[in-house]
Amino acid sequence: MRENASDAPEAESVRLAMEHAWRDHHHARDQTWKALQMVAVLGAGLVTVDAQFRNPLSTLAAGSLVIIASAFGLYVTFHHRGLEIRKFIHILNCEEWLGLHRDDLIPKDPGDGSLDSKPQSVRDGAVREPRPFSARAIFNPHAHNTALFIARTHVGIALFATLVIVMRIFVWVSGNEA
Repeated sequence: MRENASDAPEAESVRLAMEHAWRDHHHARDQTWKALQMVAVLGAGLVTVDAQFRNPLSTLAAGSLVIIASAFGLYVTFHHRGLEIRKFIHILNCEEWLGLHRDDLIPKDPGDGSLDSKPQSVRDGAVREPRPFSARAIFNPHAHNTALFIARTHVGIALFATLVIVMRIFVWVSGNEA
């Protein structure tokens, strides 16, 4: 890890770098949640526009906005997942440098099954690098983490907007306006 002792950073510098990495991670996560909130508000606005105007063009315009915002929200979610992975690797490296990865403090799971023989309390408290996921993971019910939850919600809102558009057009074409 270190070439020679004189090049080694001070422990306080490593702690400060770790604190900044945590701050960056929390800032990115906050932005990801805010993007989801914006899309949810737009989805609620779609319902209001559709109910108030009952016009396929108005519904199409509002629904398209929701779908486009959901697509950008998905992009933000995937981009921030990459950032999260980089920051967690940085944090894990800082913890390792500070000597914090011990079974009695912060156990580290290398992902090779070496923790299987350890007590349950060690396995439960173990940290490991987060893994990237693909768009297919959104539809895998066995995959779960916060970023996937947010991505699934974006997809759900986009599907809802699509359904509202299709239903409004169907009602307009069939002439069954209530």
